[in-house]
Amino acid sequence: MRLKIKPIVIMFFIIYIFVYALTSCSALKAEEPKLNCETFVKEEICNMTDEEQEIWFLELLKSILEDTIEKKKIGTEV
Repeated sequence: MRLKIKPIVIMFFIIYIFVYALTSCSALKAEEPKLNCETFVKEEICNMTDEEQEIWFLELLKSILEDTIEKKKIGTEV
């Protein structure tokens, strides 16, 4: 029994070209959004200098710690 290679090769290339056309079509490709600082944090933080960002973070940390200390003094669970 002889295996006919020609139809198998032709089907392979037809399927290959079909899949290639689907994956290379620019209409199906999603555009990736431009990632910048404003995507992850508030815009006011992005526009600060490094020193201003450090001060802002330390003030935020201080307010969180003060709130936690007050709750522990009162005796409520944190």
